Amino acid sequence: MSDTLAKGPSRPRVWFHVDVNSAFLSWSAVLRLREGGPDTQDLRTVPAAVGGDEEKRHGVVLAKSLPAKQHGVRTGESLFAARQKCPGLIVIPPNFDWYVQCSKAMFNIFSDFTPDIEQYSIDEAFLDMTGTEELFGPPEAAAAALRRRVREELGFTVNVGIAPNRLLAKMASDFEKPDRTHTLYPPEIPAKLWPLPVRDLFGVGPSAAKRMNELRIFTIGDLAAADPDLLLRVFGARGDVYWDYANGRETAPMVRDTVKDSSYGNSVTTAQDLHRPEQADATLLALCESVGARLRADGKAARVVTVQLVDAAFRRQSHQTTLPSPTNATETLYRTARELMRAIWPRLGVRLVGVTAEKTGTERFEQLDLFTDARRSEKQEALDRAADELRRRFGDTAVLRAKLLEPETRGPGALGAAKERDKRKNPKREEK
Repeated sequence: MSDTLAKGPSRPRVWFHVDVNSAFLSWSAVLRLREGGPDTQDLRTVPAAVGGDEEKRHGVVLAKSLPAKQHGVRTGESLFAARQKCPGLIVIPPNFDWYVQCSKAMFNIFSDFTPDIEQYSIDEAFLDMTGTEELFGPPEAAAAALRRRVREELGFTVNVGIAPNRLLAKMASDFEKPDRTHTLYPPEIPAKLWPLPVRDLFGVGPSAAKRMNELRIFTIGDLAAADPDLLLRVFGARGDVYWDYANGRETAPMVRDTVKDSSYGNSVTTAQDLHRPEQADATLLALCESVGARLRADGKAARVVTVQLVDAAFRRQSHQTTLPSPTNATETLYRTARELMRAIWPRLGVRLVGVTAEKTGTERFEQLDLFTDARRSEKQEALDRAADELRRRFGDTAVLRAKLLEPETRGPGALGAAKERDKRKNPKREEK
């Protein structure tokens, strides 16, 4: 349910948006300082970045320090490009187990301030602080206390945005960093929000911002003053949301109360560029095997299959289709994904392949047509579950499909694809 600017006749809502400053980099710096000696360098004070394994082609900047940002290093670009901008850049690998520990410790602190916590990602959350003034004083004082506890107890810093709804709280937390508290109350919107570039508004992506610029909408203030009918004609129903957001109204909810439609996805970055779809078939099969196994383990079946490819120029494209009936069968997922992959195969070599199954439900049924062999379908399901059990007991490589062993079709990274980290989707933005 979306928030109005006030709830009830006398008590306005108070929302905090808490966001870790350059989370992965900060958390890695804390661990490095704990494990090192007194002369250990704090990565937050020098040009540094968290990035994947360059030798295995995971060489992308996941997070960077403020000094690195000042050299022009951007999250999401290749480490090669980052080093071109900043030759002395220190690069360390990510440590996701440690990041989870840091996140849990931070959320434990949040729970001392309010029970009403909405996790938005591993490093940010919305806190409903309505009515806590008697416990912690004014919102600004509570935010200062929260920031102090995170800094002193955990060793990293957060920004806190304070506002009467989630949207404005999130926008406020993105103001000056690090370790700051910012408010964004309705009277402050013209001075604090409207001068910002329209691309900074939550929900406005690069293509929408470009289209707005073509309409001579350059700032959030321009968008707030734009003709709603024009926005509706150009952007459809999303145009109404853009206009409301620019005026500080959270008419479209930013978080879900429950995740009713989880999705299951895996992706793998290949050791070398793949130039023909046949080279990616085995990798695709391994990914579908992993996705199918997780669906079966959770008693879920998916109706929508999506394939994602990233080419050598880091251009990302995807294609999806809706199945006639829900499935968790590896063969069906692979057959569908294979067709999708061929439909979008790019000119340049492919460096990442991903598969996602979504629109899931707990009941699995397969609508058989006149040309479907019911016995074959039942046999395939039994084989899938038998293979799942053998892998559970004896390891991921206990049962391998023959295609994964064919050298002429085995793409680089195929055998490791099924071991990629489980990527169940939740609404989340990329690491800042």
